[in-house]
Amino acid sequence: MMEEPSLRQVWCLPLRKPPSLEPLGTNYLLCALMGHRDSVKVPGQLPLLLQVKTVPTGKLCLLQGSWSGPEVPSVLSQVIFFSESGCQGSGREVWGDIADASGWAPVASIRVVRGCWVLYEEPEFLGRKLVLPEGDMELRAPGTKWSPQGIGSLRRVIWDYSAPEISLFSEEGLKGEQVKLTEALNNSHGLEKPLQVASATVSAGLWLLYPKPFFEDTPYILEPGEYPTSEAWGTSDPSVGSLKPMTLGCPSVEKPGEPRAVVYEAPGFQGCSWEVSRDIYNLQQPEDSQSPHLASVGSLRVLGGCWVGYEKEGFRGHQYLLEEGEYPDWSHWGGYDELLTSLRVIRTDFGDPAIVLFEAMDFEGHSVEVSKALPDVELVQHGPSTQAIHVLSGVWVAYQEVGFSGEQYVLEKGVYRNCEDWGAGNSALASLQPVLQVRASRGDLEVRVSGTVGLCLGLGLSWPHRPPSPGSQHFSEPSIFLYGLECFEGKEIELSREVRSLQAEGFNNHVLSVRIKGGVWVLCEHSDFRGRQWLVGSCEITNWLTYSGTQRVGSLYPIKQRRVYFRLWNAALGGFLAVPDHVEDMKAGRVVVSDPRAGGSCIWYYEDGLLKNQMAPTMSLQVIGPPSPGSKVVLWAESRLPRQTWSISESGHICSQMFEGQILDVKGGRGYDRDHVVLWEPDKNRASQIWTIHVL
Repeated sequence: MMEEPSLRQVWCLPLRKPPSLEPLGTNYLLCALMGHRDSVKVPGQLPLLLQVKTVPTGKLCLLQGSWSGPEVPSVLSQVIFFSESGCQGSGREVWGDIADASGWAPVASIRVVRGCWVLYEEPEFLGRKLVLPEGDMELRAPGTKWSPQGIGSLRRVIWDYSAPEISLFSEEGLKGEQVKLTEALNNSHGLEKPLQVASATVSAGLWLLYPKPFFEDTPYILEPGEYPTSEAWGTSDPSVGSLKPMTLGCPSVEKPGEPRAVVYEAPGFQGCSWEVSRDIYNLQQPEDSQSPHLASVGSLRVLGGCWVGYEKEGFRGHQYLLEEGEYPDWSHWGGYDELLTSLRVIRTDFGDPAIVLFEAMDFEGHSVEVSKALPDVELVQHGPSTQAIHVLSGVWVAYQEVGFSGEQYVLEKGVYRNCEDWGAGNSALASLQPVLQVRASRGDLEVRVSGTVGLCLGLGLSWPHRPPSPGSQHFSEPSIFLYGLECFEGKEIELSREVRSLQAEGFNNHVLSVRIKGGVWVLCEHSDFRGRQWLVGSCEITNWLTYSGTQRVGSLYPIKQRRVYFRLWNAALGGFLAVPDHVEDMKAGRVVVSDPRAGGSCIWYYEDGLLKNQMAPTMSLQVIGPPSPGSKVVLWAESRLPRQTWSISESGHICSQMFEGQILDVKGGRGYDRDHVVLWEPDKNRASQIWTIHVL
């Protein structure tokens, strides 16, 4: 039950971020916007002081909020109080309600990092109050009439992403015609009937009621509860011109480069604890003997960075985004139960978020690109089914239900070919929002060092198994795939070139399996080719942690090979791959298998995926006609598009990279063209598909 003071003053401070929530009012200047080049003051976007008359009749019955459970994950709230203007000086961080703050030192400025709060003049949430949306604000700006006595109490008023809801009634006592709203109404005059509100019920959220359309003039603030008369929110005029709810902004991270978390065995930050700053594959069975063995995870504090908690070991099961803040028990991270077995740090660039959703697997079907929070994918004409995702940049949280509710999935830069890759059991995906980086609460100094780092290939290279021979040749274009889970599951990163820092490229360097399809690669533990290094040829590594002893790849590059000349011998037919004609002035040239004494050129070399003959350096091996068994292969100008590249496997197959599943063969038979090379499907009964490389 809320007290009814004889005079109640309600102040609203201006909002700076996110831009979707406008600053309030036009009447009295309460505080100045923090200096910002992009700040623009327009009508309806000035801070205000609001006088609310004495409530003559009726009592305001507050609806008690409750934890929403896993269906609507609760969100941490954080507000920082500073002793000096401009959010400077000593600071006090607050994560929850404060019933008595009367003993605090004077506060000059406030930064709301997460959530929407209400500041009260007196303890126990009484007296005049101040609404604090996300952003920065001043308490000592000219014209401010906040009590010099300081802050009496503080309470957060929005807990999660639950859909706001208000019911408006045409008669007092919650009777008469009812209008229910879950989103902003910018102009009630556009309705068929004028909106007359004599009483109201706020089921969820904090609502602002404006006498004029388009959120102009002084708003009245309605917290969750029942308002039997309009006097209960401070007016005798039943007219409402517009109204809107206060809502939460996107998830955020303040110190992404300083990952640090403390895990406690019992709720309430009790019991054995473990401070971590890296990925933990299994909290109950750490990789080293020095780390504590926690029987369970009862609570945790995220002191820096953005983390993902997983129900099961190995980063599997239900996923929970863990922002910076305190989690006294499993309900505060939106858990389905007490289980939290593995932790992973998100190491990537949070800037310029962009994501593409596909309705079919392997990036087929209808697609849509999104760059901001989307409470319902149908708003952009995307269906309820999403079976592939390409995260172009940033970090995203996707939800199974609309309104950022239901099962959540954390997505980072890379590709997800099917719903199993992001941990879902089905293709239902109804809403999503990016994780944004916010500026540091204090004047943190960030130093970036760049420069050239020398590398000695022979120093620090290691391999648990047989390494590639340094003198061996590999006839394939560099191609490597990094996966976020074991056995080539989870997020996929495809690379074909040197990367000095995966993080600098916007990727997370957390890797649990590796597939190398082409070339020989050096994988380095840290960025700029530092730390331990592994020389790896074409292979599949199902568990990178077991293979290397680490869960990360900081940088990597393919080994560049010098050009070598070779002959391709077909033992089944007793001849070399050759070009029998002079093709300098011809558009195309025949390619056959012939006896070494028959003449022609049988010397080849491999260049950027192209197979070339020494006699025709401007031409390359290409398929003519549709790619079906028996299609002829000739020499053609290398400028022809698309490029037709090849690789030579250890089994002796010359494989087309453009036409998957097709390899080089010889036509055979009794016809005049029986010695011509053609495209064919792999067949173990056709020995003519096997070639031997004779390096010259």
